[in-house]
Amino acid sequence: MTFPEMLSTYITIDDDIRSFLNTQTEKISVKKGTVISDQNTLNRKVYFVEKGLLRSFYFEKGKDITTNFYPENSILANKDTIFEKIPARHSIEAIEDSEIVFFRYSKMEELCETSLTIANFSRRVLGLLMTNMERRINSLQYMTAKEKYIQLLEDNSDILLRAPLGMIASYLGISQETLSRIRSEV
Repeated sequence: MTFPEMLSTYITIDDDIRSFLNTQTEKISVKKGTVISDQNTLNRKVYFVEKGLLRSFYFEKGKDITTNFYPENSILANKDTIFEKIPARHSIEAIEDSEIVFFRYSKMEELCETSLTIANFSRRVLGLLMTNMERRINSLQYMTAKEKYIQLLEDNSDILLRAPLGMIASYLGISQETLSRIRSEV
């Protein structure tokens, strides 16, 4: 699904939105392993995954910790940078060859001042980002490792075939051995 097709499921694509999409978005192809946003940098871009798989991650005590996966039709951004204008806490990496559409959040902010349509578009994009973040926080706070694994199976079972097991275990907050045990039980 293309970015405009995904958006049209939530909002009407009128002339203002069409103009924004034509003039303010860029499409890039990135190879597996490419980091498109580094931890501790300012990156106020919003990304949409048309094809491929991305992940957000950070380093802590020498360990690579995966915080989320973003398959096709996902919107993602460094929310700390967008809202607080501070360096990103997470990096974003392609874990498959990917096609990504992105735009600069600052351009959308500028247009929000003159276009109600763009302001509503912005509200929808931000709502999607916040909903994804809230869901992840809830899983971390309230779910067991097994429940998080089952949720991953229900929501994005193909990630289990596409992402390395070490990244999946890190995302679930468990060791690879515990992941193997949970997989054998489910």
